[in-house]
Amino acid sequence: MARDINAYIRELLFGHDCVIVPGFGAFIGNFTPARIDREEGMFYPPAKKITFNRHLTTNDGLLIGHLSVRKGLSYGEAREIVTEYADVLRRRISVREQVSLEHIGTFSTNREGTIIFEPDMDANYLLTSYGLDSYHRRPVADFDIRKRVLELPEKPSVRQPSVKRLLTRAAVIIPLLVTMALVPFNNKIFKGKVAESTLNPLATAELEFNRAQINGEAGAAKIDSEVTVSSEANVDPAVIEPVVKEEPETVFIPAQPAFRYMLITGSFQTESNALTMVEKLRSKGYNPEVAAGPGGFLRVSAVTFESFAEAKTALASLNTVFPETWICKSR
Repeated sequence: MARDINAYIRELLFGHDCVIVPGFGAFIGNFTPARIDREEGMFYPPAKKITFNRHLTTNDGLLIGHLSVRKGLSYGEAREIVTEYADVLRRRISVREQVSLEHIGTFSTNREGTIIFEPDMDANYLLTSYGLDSYHRRPVADFDIRKRVLELPEKPSVRQPSVKRLLTRAAVIIPLLVTMALVPFNNKIFKGKVAESTLNPLATAELEFNRAQINGEAGAAKIDSEVTVSSEANVDPAVIEPVVKEEPETVFIPAQPAFRYMLITGSFQTESNALTMVEKLRSKGYNPEVAAGPGGFLRVSAVTFESFAEAKTALASLNTVFPETWICKSR
């Protein structure tokens, strides 16, 4: 009795597209893509289906070599087993017997004696589809995609604000805007400045220092005057009592040097530039002088005053000729 080698043929069909049984024919694997049967509602995965070609009978060594390795036989012994297997299949088919190869297909003959092969449709030899089975999906009834496309989704209507609400908002916002517009400006915006601008960074630092000193003196003078007026206003002439004056203790206060307010028209690093400015001032009728400044700079003063009020008055007219003039407070 011939040995059954169907299992070895199936093993080769998973890795090869053609397996020849010498003297009988060849089993050929054909790739079939995934498909859908819309009438039955069936989904089929990709598959490799088997067909049979009875004209390919030449030994290519694939089946015999695989059987030799798997069974541990010599090539000659394996060839004898395959030859005997092919002879048995031919004899059974020739007497019109239906021969079934498990998970491969069924052989039969028609009235003319032609061999007919019907593959097993449940067998899938495509390794990438392992575990994928066909399944049935009942089609959805009364579903027309065209109706869904034509139907427009309902959108909620946009609620328009009422006129009453708009008037209420306007009644709140408009008074706020009017109040903001009528807020008085800070009077510091209109306060005169000691120096307009200068390109000299050291002169800017000196200007800030002098401004702080000048503002300090002006504030102290204002406080003294307010205290004097307040004291005189609170005295009642009808209730004046004699006051015993005590002799004040003698306090020696060192004399402080007087301050001068110089109108500086320029601060220079080189003597030649300072002298050039001196000549310009003399040509304009001024009596300039040169004073030493921080960092080795030379300041050129057009005129000097004893009070800040006089210097500020003269600064306005001098700025028309020398726009970068500023007031320097020095001892």
